[in-house]
Amino acid sequence: MANTERLAALQKVRVARNAVQAARTKAGLTPEDQTALTKLFFDLDDLEDSLILEEIRDKVDSMRIDAKDLADVAGQVKNAHAALTKEAALVEDAAKAVNGLVQVVTAAASAGLL
Repeated sequence: MANTERLAALQKVRVARNAVQAARTKAGLTPEDQTALTKLFFDLDDLEDSLILEEIRDKVDSMRIDAKDLADVAGQVKNAHAALTKEAALVEDAAKAVNGLVQVVTAAASAGLL
């Protein structure tokens, strides 16, 4: 799903969830209405979480690709220009830092923290 479409869907889900939450507090609801609204609220909340996690996974995948590309370019620069070893090392360090961030975000998402 395209980023703009996902963000638009996320916004609509949040608006709907908030409206359902407000409806749950209205006086005079039957127990069945209250149960249905509560289920709907939690379903919308789960959907919001799924959309957010999908966005995070896409970002992690993109960062992983970027880190690999950086490491590849750094290797090419190192091989082609021995005089640029300092710059290549800095780019390699940047790639390692991005990979470290990807690992942290992936672990956090797997643990349900995101």
